[in-house]
Order: sequence, then structure tokens, then C-alpha cells
Amino acid sequence: MEHNTFLSSDQQTTSHFICWKPKQKAIGTIQIIHGMAEYIERYHDFALFLNNLGFIVVGHDHLGHGASVSEIEPKHGYFGKDDPVTFILEDIDQIKEWIETSYPDLPHFMLGHSMGSFALRNYLQLYKAAIQGAIFMGTGQKASMLPLALSLTKGLNKTAPEKQNKWLDRMAFGNFSKQFPEASSFNWLSKNQENVKRYEEDPLTGFTFTNNGFYTLFRLVDGANRSGWANNIEQELPILVISGEQDPVGDFGKGPRRIAKELNEAGIKDVSLALFTDLRHEILLEEEKLEVYKAITNWLQKRLQFKGKD
Repeated sequence: MEHNTFLSSDQQTTSHFICWKPKQKAIGTIQIIHGMAEYIERYHDFALFLNNLGFIVVGHDHLGHGASVSEIEPKHGYFGKDDPVTFILEDIDQIKEWIETSYPDLPHFMLGHSMGSFALRNYLQLYKAAIQGAIFMGTGQKASMLPLALSLTKGLNKTAPEKQNKWLDRMAFGNFSKQFPEASSFNWLSKNQENVKRYEEDPLTGFTFTNNGFYTLFRLVDGANRSGWANNIEQELPILVISGEQDPVGDFGKGPRRIAKELNEAGIKDVSLALFTDLRHEILLEEEKLEVYKAITNWLQKRLQFKGKD
């Protein structure tokens, strides 16, 4: 894999991205948009699996995540002043343009997980992306508390944007862990407790978001689920909605089903829904991950429109 950097759209952060390249001739590219409080290198095993099938995989660390954090004044879970949602979407677009410039003759796919899925759903409404398919993984619908959370964090983002908010973290995610028997507060991520342990021990995962981070997250969720959101997506775009059915982010399957239904009702011509009965939020890191890998790659291969030049 190759590590690279680019100037974030906030015009001050040197952001990090990775490109995984196959040894054989490439048949397509996949851009991965990671989730909240994690980083792109966690997708290494999945990227290698895709490499073995001929896919080039590229993904970046969001602002406030991974290696896209200032070394001078670290702010994990902070996206920036002014309009952080725009920063996130423009950074996604910068990576997409880098891929298209680097590999102009290959079909391009985009995959967003969790917060990344909400970002991708916003992105596809605002950018007419010339891609062969999009994957929403670990996504969900709007919670009833979202309007209140938006109002609260809008004020906190003005008065104390860089302050970590542990109370809000408990309010947003505290009930998730109560649904499962294991002791960890991150048990909802995976029934694979080795994955949960690694997540707890990694200093780059599981950190508490700042007020700015929560406000940005809630805006992404709101934008992804606004009334008529699916009507703004290109009808010819193939879309896969994939999640664990034990994922509380997706309200235990209700969210992904609702999203697929809304996409179908909006006239999207190729919508697929895949739910894994026993899996939780991080389906790429469960013990059954190969089943998930194969479901995704089967979907990708069926939608390849161009297999590269000789």
C-alpha cells in the first residue's frame, strides 16, 4: 500500500490517504469512506481481498481522524470551523478526482461505512458523480432525538467547539451497548470480541467527539435523511445497502430496509439490500467477514461496465 497526502479543503490540514494496488491488471477502483472515530488503515484486510480480485482501493482519513490530525495541536473528533460538512464532502471529492485522474479508464465505485455512509449519501445528492455504483454500509435513518441534538450542538459548536462531550456521547450511543451481553461499552460494534478489544486498545479509535464533531455528525445524518433525499440521486446509479441485522445504528435492520425502500420509491433502478442476520455494526471485522467480502465483491463484479485496457 502507498501512503499519500493532500491539502484538505479546510486549507490548513495535511490530510492522509492510502492507495492499495493489485499485482495484476486492475479492473476497477473503489473509494472507501470510513466511519466515526476510526481511520482508513482499519480496512487493510478488506482492501487486500479486493486487490486480489483486481480492484484498486483508495481511502482517506477524515479531518480529526487517523493521520489527518495536526501534530501541533491534535484535535481528534474535530472537523474545523466555518462549514465542516462542506470540508468532509469536498475532501471526498478530492480523493474521487485523484482516482479518476490517476485511473481514467477504469470504472469507479464508492463505499461509505457508518458516518461515512451518511457522508456518501449527502455527497451523491450534491455531486453528480460519474461512478458505476455506491455502497451504503452500516447506515441508518433519522432518530427522533435528532432535531433536539442538532439544536443543542449548534449552540455548543459556537461556544465550545473543541471540547469533548462525554455526556452527549453517552446520550447518543449509551443505549447501544445495553442491547448485548458483553461488558464492553463498544460491544455493539461486533460480536467478534477480539475486534472490540483491538478497538478499545487502539488510541486512534473510540475517542470521544468534540461538540464540533457531534454537530457535524448530526448534520450529516440529517442531510442523508432529509425529506426526498433519494430523489436527488441519479436514477441510473446502482446502489447496495448492506448491514448487520443486529446493528443498532440501523435500528436492527429497520433503517437499511427503510433506506432501500426510499431509494426504490425514488425510482433508482438498481437497488440491492443485504442484511446479515447475526452480525452487528462492523461487518467487515466480524469472524464471518469473508461472507460479507464475497457479497460485496459479487455485487461489484456484476456491475462492472469496463474491464480495463490491455
